[in-house]
Amino acid sequence: MKKNILILATLFVFAITNAVYANGGNTEEEEELRNIDLIILQESGLTVFSLFQPTAYATLCNKVVSVDLSELPEGATVTITRTATVEEVYSQTGMGSMEIDLSACGKGQYQIDVVSGGLWLQGYFSL
Repeated sequence: MKKNILILATLFVFAITNAVYANGGNTEEEEELRNIDLIILQESGLTVFSLFQPTAYATLCNKVVSVDLSELPEGATVTITRTATVEEVYSQTGMGSMEIDLSACGKGQYQIDVVSGGLWLQGYFSL
């Protein structure tokens, strides 16, 4: 009897594990972390030869955009615009990192702009 229970429990765990991995490892509530590629549109000012190129990083997870501005030498303005309507849905100036909750925004394509001094970075993502 104990052997049969052990076999059934093992089969149950195996079936659940396969179902999770078949779904890409994510449950319905989870979304994967996606990088938002930010490309340089404009870079002006003093040209310094360095191995270090200051930049910003952005990721999207569960309708929350995380922006890392820690490499930029000064504060930056982050603006998010819905591309279909050219409506600005978020704008803030700051340093360090930002967490931007876009759960009130509908599905569609969005554009993110990061402007710091003479540096202008831009990227696109969809909700």
